[in-house]
Parts: sequence; C-alpha cells; structure tokens
Amino acid sequence: MAVDIAAWDRALRGNLTSMVLLAKYAIPEMRKLGAGAIVNIASVAGLRGGHPSLLYPTAKGAVVQLTRTMAAHHGREGIRVNCIAPGMVYPPMVSTCGMTPEQREARRRRSLLQTEGTGWAVGHGVVYLLSDAARWVTGVILPIDAGYTAGDSGSPSPTGDYLG
Repeated sequence: MAVDIAAWDRALRGNLTSMVLLAKYAIPEMRKLGAGAIVNIASVAGLRGGHPSLLYPTAKGAVVQLTRTMAAHHGREGIRVNCIAPGMVYPPMVSTCGMTPEQREARRRRSLLQTEGTGWAVGHGVVYLLSDAARWVTGVILPIDAGYTAGDSGSPSPTGDYLG
C-alpha cells in the first residue's frame, strides 16, 4: 500500500484534528454552563466502503468514532455530541475538482430520492442537532444523503458496470 504520509497528516489535520481542537477549547466552557452541544461533520464516505481514496473516508470514519466517544465521555456533564454525515452535496469545493456534468448526474441518480443536496440541507440538520428539540439526542450519526446510506437507487454506475 502506497501512502503519502504528508498527505495522510494533512487529511487527518483538516478532517479530524480540527474537531478535536474545537472540543478541547469548547468543552471547558460548556462545563462551566453545565450544558452544551457539539456537531461534528463526517461524511457518508466514512460510513460506507468503496471510496476511491484511502485518506478521506478513513479520516471521516474516525470523526464518527470520535463523536460516539465524546458523547459517552461528556453526556453526564450535560454536553451532547452528535455528527452530521453529508452525502452527495454539490458545494463549490466539489464544483472545482473537475467533476463532469455526466458524473454529477450519475451521482445524483444513485441516491434514493434522486436529488442532489446543498449546504442548506446539511445546515438544517446542524440547526436541529444544536436545538432544544434535540435535547435528548447524543452520540447520533445523522446521514443527510437523500437515502444514499440506506441503499442504491438501482441506477447504473457512471462506468456502466452495474451488476444489478
């Protein structure tokens, strides 16, 4: 297995260590208040196999476990820790990575709802998990993915090698 350790370190710093640092500084303040809520951001890539990258899904899978561990450690302090796992949203970051219109359409068709998400869909999930409506919710990994983690829509894959 060929691994670029510098790229590995960057992926973990950006996708995992950043959330640890947030918690390191936020949790002491939440303890003073006797309550708080943290929402980490993972990805469906951290929940499913088959991603072409080694780095990204590994880092996002670690965020999932970090969330569960933090929830277990801090629940008795009144601090809730949850996680959003966005699916196939199309933010500017994705639009600049060279995805063709055909790839984008094939990706959209793979979701059960046959739609593509936006940052707003993810944001609404974050707002819910931070709200009083979620006061009894901790340790949850909430996929916001148009049903992608529930199953495949049955549409052929972009490469045409669907075996269904």
